[in-house]
Amino acid sequence: MPSSMSRTDDLPSLLWITIPPVVLLSAYFVRKWYLARRLKLYGIGKGAPGFQTNVRQVRVTPEIAARIRKGEDVSPAEIEAASRAADEREALEASNSNNKKTANLSPSSNPFPGGLPRGVIEERDDRHLINSGKTNNVKKEEDSSSANEWLPESITKPSKRRKGRR
Repeated sequence: MPSSMSRTDDLPSLLWITIPPVVLLSAYFVRKWYLARRLKLYGIGKGAPGFQTNVRQVRVTPEIAARIRKGEDVSPAEIEAASRAADEREALEASNSNNKKTANLSPSSNPFPGGLPRGVIEERDDRHLINSGKTNNVKKEEDSSSANEWLPESITKPSKRRKGRR
């Protein structure tokens, strides 16, 4: 046999070519399945990256909400200015309505017999009513714990360091 012809023993095995990509692909799909299953079972969780805690909620006016829905970039300064203007308008309307109520005490002068027009949602915060029966010490502890509700108890209420055995 001439030496220019290569024998089949000299060629690389087909297994060395196919096994590494198959292992990599299977590992990719298994990891993808595992992460999706873990997210479905346990949710995002406390320590998720990008999960913001202690973020203050701000009331947004309907005009600003419409701009956000359209996809416009609305700066925080614009949101704050619109919120302040809406608060001032509400305070002015409330003072005007109080002046009208003191001037006209007849209940028939109210344009809305139920107190608010239909479709208006009143914003209430009743959390202070829930804690009203507790003592001041308990309230202070709850206030501090609500600020750190996402931190583990080992950080918020650390215990004394125990001595190890000798």
